[in-house]
Amino acid sequence: MRDTPGGIHRARLLHGDALEILPTFEPASFDAIVTDPPYCSGGMTMSERARPASVKYMQSRQKTVWPDFESESMDQNAWAQWTYRWLKECKRVAKDGAPIVIFTDWRQLPALTTLLQWAGWRWLGIAAWDKTAACRPQMGRFAAQAEYIVWGAKGRLPAKRHVGTLPGVFRHRVEPPGKKLHMTGKPLALMEELLQIVEPDGTVLDPFAGSGTTLLAARNLGLGAVGIEASQTYYQIARERLNDNAPVR
Repeated sequence: MRDTPGGIHRARLLHGDALEILPTFEPASFDAIVTDPPYCSGGMTMSERARPASVKYMQSRQKTVWPDFESESMDQNAWAQWTYRWLKECKRVAKDGAPIVIFTDWRQLPALTTLLQWAGWRWLGIAAWDKTAACRPQMGRFAAQAEYIVWGAKGRLPAKRHVGTLPGVFRHRVEPPGKKLHMTGKPLALMEELLQIVEPDGTVLDPFAGSGTTLLAARNLGLGAVGIEASQTYYQIARERLNDNAPVR
C-alpha cells in the first residue's frame, strides 16, 4: 500500500476489472466498503438503459465535458448477476461487522436491497443524498433531487464503535462542471461525511473508484483506502488527484 509522507494518509489505486482484482485480496482485509457503482439505470426499458451515460444522466442541451464510462449498458438481468458477484466478493474481503455503503438511484433501489441480502450482507437501511436542487424539474411531478444510499454490514454491526451519530439525509449541492471530474461524481464533502461511519485508522475499499473521490476523502480523514477503476481515463484522473499530497477542498 502506498504511504504518503508521515504515514498518515494511505491510499492505493488499482487499474482493472473489480471482478478480477477482488479475488486477489486476502479475506477479512477491509474495515468498510464504500462505493458508487454503475447504476445501469436511466430508463425503464432495455433500449433506454443501453444508452450511453452521457445521454441518460445529463440534462438536455447540456454540453458533455466528461468521458463515458464502462459497465453502464447492461440489462436488468445482467446487472443483477454482476452486482451479486461483486457484492459477494466484497463480503469475503470485509471484516466481520464491517459496514457497506452503496449509492443507487430510485429505479435500482428495490433490486439493490434484495441483491445486498442475497450476497449475505445484513441490510440496515437507506439514507438519502439531497442534491438541494432538482436536476430535471418537471411540471406536475415531484422533483428528482435525491439519490439513495443503501447500507448494511457483514453480520451484526457492533453497538460500540468509535464513530459518532450520522444523519439519514446528506445535503450537498452537485458540483459544477468546472469542478466535477466524473459525470456522476459525488461531492468530496459528501464522501467525507459518509466516511464518518468508518472507525479511526480503518481501511476503506472502493471497487468502483471513478475519479478517486472516495480515496481522497479517506486520505483527508486519515483513513486507509484501496480503490479499483476499470476505465483507463478515470484511473489516470484519480491517480493524478492522489499524487497531490495536500488535503483537497
